[in-house]
Amino acid sequence: MPRLRPPFPAQEGLWGKPTLINNVETVASLPWIIRHGPDAFAAWGTATSKGTKVFSLAGKVNRGGLIEVPMGITIREIVEDIGGGIAGGRTFKAVLAGGPSGGCIPASLADTRVDYEELAQTGAIMGSGGLVVLDDRDCAVEIARYFLHFTQEESCGKCTFCRVGTKRMLEILDRICAGKGKEGDLQTLDDLSLGITQGSLCGLGQTAPNPVLTTLRYFREEYEAHIREGRCPAGVCKALIHYRVLDTCTGCTLCAQACPAGAIDARPYRIHEVADDLCTRCGMCVTACPEQAIEVR
Repeated sequence: MPRLRPPFPAQEGLWGKPTLINNVETVASLPWIIRHGPDAFAAWGTATSKGTKVFSLAGKVNRGGLIEVPMGITIREIVEDIGGGIAGGRTFKAVLAGGPSGGCIPASLADTRVDYEELAQTGAIMGSGGLVVLDDRDCAVEIARYFLHFTQEESCGKCTFCRVGTKRMLEILDRICAGKGKEGDLQTLDDLSLGITQGSLCGLGQTAPNPVLTTLRYFREEYEAHIREGRCPAGVCKALIHYRVLDTCTGCTLCAQACPAGAIDARPYRIHEVADDLCTRCGMCVTACPEQAIEVR
């Protein structure tokens, strides 16, 4: 269970004794440092963030995987050079840095260097070393909701702000994604985030609002579109999207065959239609259509 600090574990930890806590990545670096010396390790990185860092590169990139990079490399270099750019020729939108408690850094800040100081300035953290790349088909609101759902479930419940605050934030995000957001929700999210950050004892609670705060900071217009226009700009939130067959439909019936809900009648050589009341927004028809004749809006 988290506790108020000080004392820190290095002063008084397990069984009341001084305790060192290091992760596997830190321990794995020790043999190399011992063999080559601390100066060789410090030659990598920046003036204040030395050495290298291991990241799990995932999301909408052509080449994902476990990577080790020198501190100070830019987000753009990781995404474009190491990751091979955005998959499917889509547009780079953002990267979620630091895992579920990390921050969403927009493509406009892709030249941000990966070190502790510059990441903190964007509202993100180094965290667990996760880098999830997003493209233009990802919804900032849904991304924030998804990661907050994870941290809310992981809360141990000791701190009231974390236990109750994250639950209230998740309820608001659920409503916004369902098209039931209302004026004042964004200010409430800001207020709850501040309380949770300041009122939590451990790192989970202190960083849990990061995905929400950063998406509000950089993609506020998407939140406003959900609330004020009843529209998901990325076409992700199921309650806010509809499928429409375009005039370029050739009537091949592949969409009807792929639809698991029976929302499309198979009419060979005729323009098909999607029954909105039956459609579950699963996207199977979009994937199956060889003419890209199904619009999501």
